[in-house]
Amino acid sequence: MAVDLDLAAILAGAIIVVILIASAVLWIVHLQRDQHKFACAAGVPAWPIGWINFGIFACTLVSSVVVVQLFAGELIYLMNPIEAAAIDNEVKLETSVDLVSSEDSLVTEPTALTPWMAVLAVLLLQLPLLGAFCALRRFYPRHFSSRLNNQRLTLWQSFAYAIPQFIRYLPIIWFVSFTWSKLLTELQELGVIDEFPPQELIKLFTNGGDLTAISLLAVFAVVLAPIVEEIVFRGGIYRFLKSQSSVLTAQIISGALFATMHGNLMSFLPLLVIGIILARQYEGSGNILVPICFHAYFNGFNLLMLLIMSQSSFPIN
Repeated sequence: MAVDLDLAAILAGAIIVVILIASAVLWIVHLQRDQHKFACAAGVPAWPIGWINFGIFACTLVSSVVVVQLFAGELIYLMNPIEAAAIDNEVKLETSVDLVSSEDSLVTEPTALTPWMAVLAVLLLQLPLLGAFCALRRFYPRHFSSRLNNQRLTLWQSFAYAIPQFIRYLPIIWFVSFTWSKLLTELQELGVIDEFPPQELIKLFTNGGDLTAISLLAVFAVVLAPIVEEIVFRGGIYRFLKSQSSVLTAQIISGALFATMHGNLMSFLPLLVIGIILARQYEGSGNILVPICFHAYFNGFNLLMLLIMSQSSFPIN
């Protein structure tokens, strides 16, 4: 019913207004008191392993993903050749393009990404990264097992610390996203860049499907992805860059790598800013659990808003 659609939009708008007010209050409080609650943390330990060992670290992460995906692809192909071809097209969760046959000029479209294919794709990306990171720390402790934290925090303390930080910075992320979207839209109208198709994961969550698979994707987004990405990008890449440059330079470069890894121009600048904020949260708290919690809040909030807006009359891009 139209009333239900309007109520969904009103609820989303009310949430945004509450966030904006709470953010303003928290910024005022923040500027009137000491800058960091955990000032004794003194940042996070750098990771001075040298460029050669860092190259080994990076190559191990990348090769682990490639090997696992190739092995899984071959295994799935033996069981189901059609599904294997579809997963091969979508394993990185990128939007596929039409394929034109040079022989008969027939246009065919690859199999659409399904929720269960997306679940497998996420696992084939996240688990090899986490496994490679843990294996390097376990079997080569001399180079790769340095401590990640300067501050001891429980999971509950990390959750509590990250909540006000998330609320404070969320409007900034919104502003950057809005500005970047407007800029790209202008470039599209000028013909400088092509129009962006809807993101596959957004289509999955809004179109529905197998409830179990969609629920798993939501859990991965809120739990698995924050853990893996924060350990790799903040616990690994950022700490190494910090040992080779200034803190700000390390935050910017690691944030840029974080944004590039997602492979989406529409989200590049917002993800760059988020990457910098996450590195600052790591430095400010001295514990990797804080950026993990911040990352989880951000993904969870986006899923919540996506769910609400999917019930409204407003289009979701």
